[in-house]
Amino acid sequence: MRALYIGWKDTLRRFRDWKALAGMLAAPLLISALIGLAFGNLDDAETPISDIAVAVVNHDQGELGQIYVDVLHSEDLADLLAPETMDDLVAAQQRIREGELRAVVSIPAGFSDSLLEGAQGSDFGPLAEVKIFTDPTANISPFIIQSIVEQISTGLNSVLLSGQISALQASEYAALLGERMAGIGQAISAQLTEQNLNIRQSRLGLDVTQTGEAGPAFDPYAFFIPGMAVFFLMFSVFDGSRSILQEQTRGTLPRLMTTPTPHSQIILGKMLGTFFTGLLQFALLVLASSLLFGINWGSSPAGVLLIMVLTVFAASGLGALLTSAARNESQAGIVVSAVSLIFGALGGSFFPASNLSGIVDLASRLTINRWAMEGFTKLTIGQAGFYDILPEAGVLGAIGLVTFVLALYGFRRRFVR
Repeated sequence: MRALYIGWKDTLRRFRDWKALAGMLAAPLLISALIGLAFGNLDDAETPISDIAVAVVNHDQGELGQIYVDVLHSEDLADLLAPETMDDLVAAQQRIREGELRAVVSIPAGFSDSLLEGAQGSDFGPLAEVKIFTDPTANISPFIIQSIVEQISTGLNSVLLSGQISALQASEYAALLGERMAGIGQAISAQLTEQNLNIRQSRLGLDVTQTGEAGPAFDPYAFFIPGMAVFFLMFSVFDGSRSILQEQTRGTLPRLMTTPTPHSQIILGKMLGTFFTGLLQFALLVLASSLLFGINWGSSPAGVLLIMVLTVFAASGLGALLTSAARNESQAGIVVSAVSLIFGALGGSFFPASNLSGIVDLASRLTINRWAMEGFTKLTIGQAGFYDILPEAGVLGAIGLVTFVLALYGFRRRFVR
């Protein structure tokens, strides 16, 4: 097919231009590296831990369960914890999944009665359990909550093993437990160092459960490199589309139109040249970022390929459409540059567009960058599968199809007399 030959020839010509290569490949990798270095130490920065959101669900009617509530709400821990009391355990677990809570401490019904009955028996083993549900995406706060609850449980264990407790006496030990909290700093430090639980085998058990799924550690390169790749892709394919008007001005395109090659094949070939250039550019960026920065583009190579092809397809179609509607090369240059910058700012190439809301969020969803970034973010950060990115792929494919057809029609009207 003659159009494929013309498109491939234009692609090779562009890749022989070292200045163009610098803009297509070197610039996005360099900027991504600088931004990644600037933000790469955020997860390792030592920031004070405070106001850990924790909920206490106390279904126990006795005094022993209330001790946990009192200690977690005590003034000694006011700077460290932001506790609240809830009645519904299922609702509390859901709030962990939604990121509103870091942990939930659950005290079952009959907790005090079980412990008091066990204190008079001879069989050892956990007769009652305090359950902790934690956020698997948090690294430090679950261990802090766990250490505090262990301190409370250890205090109760000591008293229970002495055989000197009753329902009325239990409340008198609240002050003693408060004094034990003075050593919570050392306990937390030891817990964070060892990250190992060694709960005493006694009548009081502690059950720790992660609620939700742990996500992979955030890699700034996994966000910024796809963002810069999409951003510079827009510039390169828009510039490639604008080169059609350059050839018209220089007389190259009119001379080509005098050849036996059908005009439609020539126009389609020029548009395919822009598409091939963008596709090769993006593929090289994916390969280079994997080798240089160790980027994990996800567990679905087919998903990455699909989003990549459709992003280039949509960008090429839009660039060709804008160029076909421009009066001259100068106007086309201004329009495509402005659109590239606006799309990059609104579409999430520099920051997560999920933080946007209202009219700005609506405007963001009208950009190619937004759908491309959502697809790549699902793959690189969310480790999503092929079927998970089909909605984004569908939108990009629709944009590409509509703009490509309209651009082909516009160029035919412009050049075919």
